Amino acid sequence: MNRKNHRIDLHYHIIPEPYVEALAELGITGSTYVPFPDWTPQKALKHLDRTGVRTAVTSLSSPGVWFGDAAFARRLSRLCNEFQARMMADSPGRFGSLAFLPLPDVEGALAEMEYALDELKHDGVVLLSDTEGRYLGDPEYEELFAELHRRSAIVFIHPHDDPTQDRRYDLFSPLLEWPIHTTRAVIDLLYSGRLARYPNIRYILAHGGGTIPYLGHRIAAGLGRERPRHSGDLGCDLVSPPSPQNGLKQGLGILKNLYYDTAAPGVAHLTALEEFVGADRLVFGTDGGWTPPVQTSQTINALLTHDGFGPSQLRQIEVENVLDLFPSLGPAKPPLATQEA
Repeated sequence: MNRKNHRIDLHYHIIPEPYVEALAELGITGSTYVPFPDWTPQKALKHLDRTGVRTAVTSLSSPGVWFGDAAFARRLSRLCNEFQARMMADSPGRFGSLAFLPLPDVEGALAEMEYALDELKHDGVVLLSDTEGRYLGDPEYEELFAELHRRSAIVFIHPHDDPTQDRRYDLFSPLLEWPIHTTRAVIDLLYSGRLARYPNIRYILAHGGGTIPYLGHRIAAGLGRERPRHSGDLGCDLVSPPSPQNGLKQGLGILKNLYYDTAAPGVAHLTALEEFVGADRLVFGTDGGWTPPVQTSQTINALLTHDGFGPSQLRQIEVENVLDLFPSLGPAKPPLATQEA
């Protein structure tokens, strides 16, 4: 490991060969319009060294594991979670891991979470924003979120697209639809009352939270508005009854208590994040694994050159905030961030 490595990358994806082979049997060769990259743990380690990353917290990304077959989804989740556990064992200190759960199969997700967190010692879980059109506020997911709350679990929310769906504008999906999927997932969690009802869960939002930093005030303000009867009892589980005043205040408080990663947010997005939550709630992420090295370098350079973040704020974002969430990834006193990608 390079001595200059100090960053902890919270958003780093695995693409195991057995996973790629399993999806190939279904005719799936990538995610949306991007083919599966040629990825191995050994290549990942070289990439980490080139980008000053000491530890990458790995996760499986879209297209996930669900293609209508619960048994297949359970097997594939187990395969990927055990693959990550071997990565941690083979390269101590270089990898953390977020377990993948086979939603919308709640029974399977609960069983896999127990195995992954208790036996494999994963650091948290990753949930895709939606599966088969069902977002994370879905009532059938209540038991899963109650268990995540009981465990005070860390949940990384990543957008999703089903590659089996026919879309006219595939190229637009990761560029436009993915941030929207993340936003919808957060709104669904907020308006279902699930974010307020289970405060022990610590959430991290991929890609800077989608459009939440821009639309957070508008989204929170909606909690205090009257709704048509057919819209459901949204916001009913907030701490106090919604009104235009307390709905906005409570909603903003909840949204600003989430964590947001820095994976490819861009200059305007970083400015919005700085204003919305500040450095205290930002965590370093690159979308490594899927993204080419040049894009990773662009992401890092955008963060390092952002006018609003000095050395102390960069240290928070690149290391300290992640250690607050994952103390086991120490050391407790990382060096100051360097101005290099």
